[in-house]
Amino acid sequence: MTNKTKPVTIALTAIYLFIVAWIILFKLSTLSEIAHLDHIRKINLIPFHYDEEQSYHLTEVLENVMIFIPLGIYFKMLKITGKKAILCGLTFSLCLEVLQFILAVGVTDITDIITNTIGTAIGIGIYVLLFRIFKKSEKLDKALRVLASICTILFICLIALLLIAN
Repeated sequence: MTNKTKPVTIALTAIYLFIVAWIILFKLSTLSEIAHLDHIRKINLIPFHYDEEQSYHLTEVLENVMIFIPLGIYFKMLKITGKKAILCGLTFSLCLEVLQFILAVGVTDITDIITNTIGTAIGIGIYVLLFRIFKKSEKLDKALRVLASICTILFICLIALLLIAN
């Protein structure tokens, strides 16, 4: 990674981390809406256990995996080793879950930590697979930076539209 491209990757990673934290902690709420969030302070330490069995739990598990896949890709773009990247994904997820408990904005759930960490690992695997196809990390990283930039801009525009509409 060149000195010119590393700040772009760091910026995209920071924006991604901010958006994920905002989604998980504040459910995409504006500052005025945050005060009206349901105040839930609950801990579930039994993996994949739910008080009420409902079909949306599988959807939630899959969403938790998917939302953390980019984190694994970003970490590999930043040349963080696989083990360290998984540990960082686990730590970020744990921090979000602890903050949910402290701020009383959701259920602190071990399942979320597990699925978020799995998502990070899948992202690492996707990067490794793409590296085998591209053969050069510079080409791969450039393609991923362009894709991530486009997705980030589109997502920010979508959020802006949603905030304006509400």
